[in-house]
Amino acid sequence: MPELLRFDAYMDEALYGASGFYVRGGHPGAREGDFVTSVELGSLFARCLAGYLDRTWHELGRPDPFVVVEGGAGRGTLCSDVLAHLGECRDALRYVMVERVAAQCSEAQARIGAGAVEQLVAAVPDLPSGPLVGVVLANELLDNLPFRVLERSHDGWQEVHVQRSESAAVEVLVAAGADAVNMAAALAPEAGVGARIPLQLRAAVWMRRALGLLSRGRVLIFDYGVHRTAELAARPPADWLRTYRSQRRGHDPLREPGTADITCEVAFDQLPPGAALSSQADWLSAAGIDTLTAGVRAMWDRSRAAPTAEALAARILLDEASVLTDPDGFGAFWVAEWRIG
Repeated sequence: MPELLRFDAYMDEALYGASGFYVRGGHPGAREGDFVTSVELGSLFARCLAGYLDRTWHELGRPDPFVVVEGGAGRGTLCSDVLAHLGECRDALRYVMVERVAAQCSEAQARIGAGAVEQLVAAVPDLPSGPLVGVVLANELLDNLPFRVLERSHDGWQEVHVQRSESAAVEVLVAAGADAVNMAAALAPEAGVGARIPLQLRAAVWMRRALGLLSRGRVLIFDYGVHRTAELAARPPADWLRTYRSQRRGHDPLREPGTADITCEVAFDQLPPGAALSSQADWLSAAGIDTLTAGVRAMWDRSRAAPTAEALAARILLDEASVLTDPDGFGAFWVAEWRIG
């Protein structure tokens, strides 16, 4: 018998089920991975984040313990790089990597445990219990949390389901429930017939849980997205509902489920209010990326005519900074910061 699943349930199975993309080994990576995030480009992103954590620790009154919770930690790359560049808050730090995929969670713990900071770090499958004082952060997590998809028809809002059999998966439109209709009408009141929008309820729930963890601190999110859901309604769905495999972007999330990542631009109006929003380029500038690269930039300028090995290494770091702040790429990502207490 064919199986009928709401799109978010289908996506959850395609990514995290027994034969899901992440369970089968899909992962980010600058060379061998299926897609690239700011973390895999090098250590510069982590160095800026380490500086932010030090400043936040001071702003919060130098608490001990100072708890950093990273959602979607994967294999521990960001944690490893942040720990390598921490300053004054290091002795107070307790770092919690949250990773749903069991194999990646174990690999992350082993990776960090092999160093001298074993007692400072834990890897767990879900957000810990609060209240805590510190920072909850996530880089490109929310776009990966399963979402519902609604379509505006002549008769009102319908919801995308997936009918799955052994040979194929096809879309089926079902009349949307009253709650979903009300949300869609509020988020995209001017949507035309044929327009689609995501309902990112799991992302909103994750954010509320993250905010609820802290008695004092910050929640810091890096992701690609838009201010308002209505912006997505005005665009073709294939533009904002994306798949990635082997560093290439696909278009059909129903093709060969489990073989590609499925993501969606984050609609920040669906998240809890109160965040300060900036571009990643602006956030990195405020976090000191220009200061971190000033010395190597001067070295490269002096040596570019006859570059030494050291100068070529400097050039690589400058290229990394350029990619991280590119206004047509990573630099256009959004950074959202909530301040608690």
